[in-house]
Amino acid sequence: MESVQGAQSFARSIAVLQLIADAGQPPSRADLVRQSGLTRPTLYRIIASLEAEGLIEATGENRYHLGGRLVSLARTALEQIDVRKVAEPFLTQLRDATGETVHLAVRTGDALVYIDKIESKAAVRMMSMIGTRVAFHTTAVGKAFLSAMEPAKADNLINQVDLPAITQFTTTDSEALRTIVRQASLDGYVREHQENEIGIVCFGAAILQARDRPLASISVSVPLFRLDDPERYIVPLMEAAASISKRLGYTASA
Repeated sequence: MESVQGAQSFARSIAVLQLIADAGQPPSRADLVRQSGLTRPTLYRIIASLEAEGLIEATGENRYHLGGRLVSLARTALEQIDVRKVAEPFLTQLRDATGETVHLAVRTGDALVYIDKIESKAAVRMMSMIGTRVAFHTTAVGKAFLSAMEPAKADNLINQVDLPAITQFTTTDSEALRTIVRQASLDGYVREHQENEIGIVCFGAAILQARDRPLASISVSVPLFRLDDPERYIVPLMEAAASISKRLGYTASA
């Protein structure tokens, strides 16, 4: 019974951390009570515990943001992710070949998170950051990841996740998303047109591991006004994805 109670307390603490991390601006206690559905006493205990461990910090207005200890832990975790280390030189080459911003994402539950970003050298750049959580249905990295999953597992995931509209171009119909994913599986890449951010077109491909299963995915993000021949992005994107997959031990016959 004690282990179950401990697990529940831990899960609640993680949920509160995630709410603070996902907030557009540091939330207040009232915001967190409303968003978490926890009682005030329970939430206040969690906040006190997180503060004591340095995982969150309070502002002068009694709002909360992630603490320095969590930033340190996150930096260490990123350094320990082999795929990021292996992918970095290929991502840099991809950025140089296309002139555009490149992202590397891994799955975290029912979403993905950017674990690396190589900025374009051009004046207009993406506003995304390492650590940003992104949806499967709105992004090239998400659709590419789905396209490399076992079809049944991809279908189940599509059934489980919400498909809210982020822009007027977002795919919000599950059958339409399945069609895109199936085509991407055949093509080896996917193109996303302003579904996650107006004015941005992305091309994505999956990084594979043994048994043809996705380990991560990468994308090239292009401002619409700079968009050129798609082959300019697709060819180096697929070459980078294949090279990273190979370095991580994937072979087509695996």
